[in-house]
Amino acid sequence: MSFHNDFEKWIGLTKKQNCAVCNAEPMPEGMIDLYELPHSWLNSEPVECIKGACHVIAKYHGIELYDLSDEELLGFMKDVQLYAKVLKKVTNAVKINYEIHGNTVPHLHMHLYPRYMDDPFPGKAIDYNQKSQAIYKEGEYEEFVNKMRNELDKLTMI
Repeated sequence: MSFHNDFEKWIGLTKKQNCAVCNAEPMPEGMIDLYELPHSWLNSEPVECIKGACHVIAKYHGIELYDLSDEELLGFMKDVQLYAKVLKKVTNAVKINYEIHGNTVPHLHMHLYPRYMDDPFPGKAIDYNQKSQAIYKEGEYEEFVNKMRNELDKLTMI
């Protein structure tokens, strides 16, 4: 639901007591919690616009980065840093793109998009509206999830 469609409803959803994330409402079908760190959750889903796309969800309510305390901001960004490092290793990406939108889900989250030499968006931003069920071959998504979890475990158990 975008603020472009119903501004009053969107304003209501920005309040913590109405926030889908803060109220632990069910995630969209197919989306999973891939990993948890002190300041965030990492989510992913098999129907995506590019292999390895993930979402980093803040554990505290805010819409903008400036809504966070210094401690929350540092913690969130440290989590993002670790997730991105592992994502690049697991996917063999050339680059990780970081995007914060929040105009459809009013709770701070960051999209992590691996970029590849042969990705379908050369020289431009990822078009997250071009999600496809065929992005992963049979068993490939499960393999991605397992590799991410294993690599994150290795770095967080140190």
